[in-house]
Amino acid sequence: MSATGTTATGEAAATRRAGRVITLLAGVFLVSLAFLGLQITLTRVLSVALSHHYVFAVVSLALLGLGIGGIVVHALHRRWQRLDPSALLSGFGSLAALGIVLAIVLVTWMASLPGIHAYGLLFFGVIFLPFLVAGLFFAELYRQHSAFSGPLYGADLAGAAFGAVAAILVLNAWGGLGGSYVLALMAASGSALLLVGAQGQRRLAATVAAVALGVSALLAVLQASGMVGTSLPAGNNPEKEIHDAIHGPRDGEVADTRWSAFGRTDLITYAATDDHRDLYIDGTAGTPMYRFSGDFQAPGSAVETLESEFPGRFPFFFMDDDARDRALIIGPGGGRDVLLTARAGFESITAVEVNRELLDLVREQRDYSGGLYTDFDHIDVRHGEGRHYVKRSDETFDLIYMSLPVTNTSRSREGFALTENFLLTEQAIGEYMDHLTDSGQLVVVTHDELAILRLLRITVDALTARGMETAEAMEHIYILGSFPYPVFVVSADPFAPPQARNILQQAGRVGFSQNASYVPHVTDQGAMNPLLQALGMGRMSLEELVSQVEERGHNLSAVTDNRPFFYHFDQELPALVTGLFWAALGAAGFMLVYPLVRGFSHHGHGRRRLPRSVLLFGAIGLGFMLIEVSLVQRLTLFLGDPVLSLAVLLFALLVFMGLGSLASSRCRRTAFGKGIALAAVAVMALTALYGVVLPQVLDWLMPMGLAGRIFASVVLLAPLSFALGVPFPLAIRSLEAHRHGHAVPWMWGINGVFSVLGAVTAVVIAMTVGLSEVLFAGAACYLIVLLMTLETDGRPQAFSLRRG
Repeated sequence: MSATGTTATGEAAATRRAGRVITLLAGVFLVSLAFLGLQITLTRVLSVALSHHYVFAVVSLALLGLGIGGIVVHALHRRWQRLDPSALLSGFGSLAALGIVLAIVLVTWMASLPGIHAYGLLFFGVIFLPFLVAGLFFAELYRQHSAFSGPLYGADLAGAAFGAVAAILVLNAWGGLGGSYVLALMAASGSALLLVGAQGQRRLAATVAAVALGVSALLAVLQASGMVGTSLPAGNNPEKEIHDAIHGPRDGEVADTRWSAFGRTDLITYAATDDHRDLYIDGTAGTPMYRFSGDFQAPGSAVETLESEFPGRFPFFFMDDDARDRALIIGPGGGRDVLLTARAGFESITAVEVNRELLDLVREQRDYSGGLYTDFDHIDVRHGEGRHYVKRSDETFDLIYMSLPVTNTSRSREGFALTENFLLTEQAIGEYMDHLTDSGQLVVVTHDELAILRLLRITVDALTARGMETAEAMEHIYILGSFPYPVFVVSADPFAPPQARNILQQAGRVGFSQNASYVPHVTDQGAMNPLLQALGMGRMSLEELVSQVEERGHNLSAVTDNRPFFYHFDQELPALVTGLFWAALGAAGFMLVYPLVRGFSHHGHGRRRLPRSVLLFGAIGLGFMLIEVSLVQRLTLFLGDPVLSLAVLLFALLVFMGLGSLASSRCRRTAFGKGIALAAVAVMALTALYGVVLPQVLDWLMPMGLAGRIFASVVLLAPLSFALGVPFPLAIRSLEAHRHGHAVPWMWGINGVFSVLGAVTAVVIAMTVGLSEVLFAGAACYLIVLLMTLETDGRPQAFSLRRG
């Protein structure tokens, strides 16, 4: 053959190899995108069907499938060694895509079954399958291409980054069901691309890929068009408020439904009455929308009845007429609080609502709601998060008013107990006080006495932090006991004795419970709650009050931005959290022990290496998740919109991790240990720095516009994320370099299961100590990573695992 022919043949072969590499990376990108997005869309779908505690448990347990897939590959990969590697990967990916479709179909069917919601963990078995098969896909992927792990892990992380954004887009466009089918189509497409590199028998894999593509595309089109699409039933779960609205005596029905990344919003109308309609988010957190004439002087019977019955109107009677200029309503929902404030004569009202779809529904119901959100110049309704709006505002208000979500629902006490809530912390109360005029008031309508007591705790903490004594702080507060709407009021100025006594007398006349109420300056025995009276008179300290409440079995610990769990009233961690922790720990133990049971024996020097390998990959997974959870929570308040925050922060975090992974591919074989060690040191240094200075830096940057805050978030995340992306691919390459590629699926599985353990551990640490401590715990994990790369003389080693 001539030199020209040889050159042409070589170029053609190089082109084919490059093409296979591109299709491999593209396929991995799409499959990773689909499964990161699926974690988000499944959470939204299950939030409609189940209560929050089940959603948290089901999704966490299902994600264990990604890690368990690694142990399955480790145990069984020799059985499929004769199969074409690319066809095998394509087959796993296609089956995972079909698993997504099957899971969504079964979840929709199960949600319609009577009584199924009492057995919410049954949903775990349904959604575990696609994640298990995805675990097979990724574990086999890294086993086959461990020497190529840098670019591969980069494509994996880049796909996950775009998956965070894609989930938001598909949820907003097609809802939870249609969006999940679209993600299944992406996974099927990525799997089909992998067949480009297949050189052996691929007929079966091609058939499975074609079926996956066809089924997911068909269901996505049908669901999006509404032609034959299915829907999750509303009101089938008796644990949700919407169940009583639909099946109760008022005979409600769903008049409109909107899906978004925030959740599913349903508008309920009633056959028995048309005085009000209700809006529900994921079947809970109901908020009323009242029939309003559009004339505040003659609002109609529905609004007049509201004013006569709703305790939240009472504080308006005692506000000075010259202190009714500006009001801020946080979380106006269907407009009840806006109606009351406007009827009270406030000249300028700003209302900030976090759920955009809810605002759209109220605006579209203009004829019913009297144009409350559209037709009045003095009412400005905005989309945003309330605390974030206050932090960025330089305005002061005569009134800041909010109504808390109801209890005994999945989006309230039981659900919120596991959810960070920066709206009500000691620092938040301080910021609200900073934005009141000299005679301004903060009014919070709650639903039970425990919420009132916690509000009292964090408010007294905020005021004493400003130099007040407890008794002095209590002069700024009054509480109106009522069920189910007790009212908490704190004023910038202390209440004068005549004003306080008048409030107590009027409260008694209209039916408030004096035994559950408090006003300052009143010393008459039996006139109000004795504990609160003793606190106000200086006969009891705040610590003594907290101790007495805790003796009755409740938790009244401080709530701060570092530990923002307002609704965590139990003295112990929620049983769900501890149960998940032990389940994840058990899965981690299984991942460690099972290969040894199967005879993966080690002797001599190799036996000493085994703990290093396990600890290294486990610490990477655990540490990364701890750091991610802490940073995302810290930066969410900074960006404001929780949906935007999730997309931006995960995208930036994963993209820069992907760049770090790509950069690690330049590391020489003899320097793998040094590369891991340097990355671990960088992670520890940056997390320690962020833990100390990040809150102050974010406060300093808060006045920036949205684009500036997004850019600042990306810049802050970039160096740490880059370092986080280095250790895993280098550790994989080190195994391959030392001829231990057989251990890659096992180590992938350990990393995946420890990541789930890290997510649950982050909740445990945050609820018991705080979010900053979660970040420091992540740094400690990377100290373990560093130690596992050092020889006994302290020098970095090329990490290895020897097989006896």
